[in-house]
Amino acid sequence: MLHQVYKRLKANSLYLIISFAIFAKGLAFYFDRRFFFFPPSLAWFMNNAYLDFSMIFAGLALFAYVCTSYSNNRLLGIILAVITVLIAIIASIEIEHVVFAGKIELIQDAISNVIIICFTLWTARHYSKR
Repeated sequence: MLHQVYKRLKANSLYLIISFAIFAKGLAFYFDRRFFFFPPSLAWFMNNAYLDFSMIFAGLALFAYVCTSYSNNRLLGIILAVITVLIAIIASIEIEHVVFAGKIELIQDAISNVIIICFTLWTARHYSKR
């Protein structure tokens, strides 16, 4: 059984990379409660733990999907779409901080999030090892 899980993890390594990326971003945002600050009136909403937990849960859901022998393209598409939407929300907030608050150092985070979005969309379209 462990050998089969290892084979599935090895065959679906791109999904594994995406799941670890979204899980790590969710953990990072959960432990940094003051990452988003602009506009100040919405800082409580942007630093909401529900967004962080949804990123963590999406990463765990994709990891669990990869580890199991269950195969459903619709479920995989939903998980990848949720991950893409969550990263797009974070990227748009970071771009807003760059443009309106002048925090130019967040441009690297925004660019990396756009790269993750492109990688996820490419993987969803071209990569299927199930």
